[in-house]
Amino acid sequence: MPDERGGRPRDAQLDAAILAATRELLAVDTYAELSMEGVAARAQVGKKTLYRRWPSKAPLVAEAVLDAYGRGGSFGVPDTGNIRADLQSWLIEHAEFIAELSNAALIRALIAAAASSPSDNNALHERLSAPQHAGLMTRLRHAADKGELRVDTDLNAIANALIGTLLLEVLNGTTTGDVSRTRYNGLLNAVLQGVSDTAGERGGE
Repeated sequence: MPDERGGRPRDAQLDAAILAATRELLAVDTYAELSMEGVAARAQVGKKTLYRRWPSKAPLVAEAVLDAYGRGGSFGVPDTGNIRADLQSWLIEHAEFIAELSNAALIRALIAAAASSPSDNNALHERLSAPQHAGLMTRLRHAADKGELRVDTDLNAIANALIGTLLLEVLNGTTTGDVSRTRYNGLLNAVLQGVSDTAGERGGE
C-alpha cells in the first residue's frame, strides 16, 4: 500500500509492529486511554510515521482488528447448501475468535470508538460492520433464492440478530474459551423457524 503523502510503498513490517502495539495496549487499557502517542512509543516509531498511516486512533483500532482477524475483517459465510449449518459455522467461528480475552477487548474498543464520535462511527461501520452485514445478506439472499427461506423473510432482521448477539456477548463478557458446536441452536431456531406455532399463519395474512 503506498504512503498517501510520500507516494512510497508502506513498510509491511512497520505496519505490523504498530498494529501489534495497538492490540497490546488495548489488552490492558480502554479505548479512551489509548493515544496515538502511546502507540507510537510502544511501537518505537515517530508520531509522524503513525499519523501518515492513520489520521486518528479510530481507523488505527479498526485496522488492528482487521489484522487480528487475518481475513479482511470478516469470516466468510460458508455456502454448503444448508443455511442453518452455514450460519452455525459462521457464528461459532466468530465466537471462537472473541472468546480470546485480547480479541474481546479489541471488539469492545471498537464499540467505544464508534460511540465516541459520528465520524469514527461512520469510518468503523464502513471498515467492519458493513462487510460483515453484507456477507450475511449475500448468503441469506442465496438461501431465499434456493427456497431454503421464505421469499417474504426479513433477511436484514436475521443478519442484525446474528451480529447483535455476538456483540452483546462481548459487552456482557459471556464469551468463553470452550465454544460448543450447539451454542447457537436456540438463536437459529428463533430466527429461522420462529418461536410461535402460529407465526407462519400470521406471517401469511
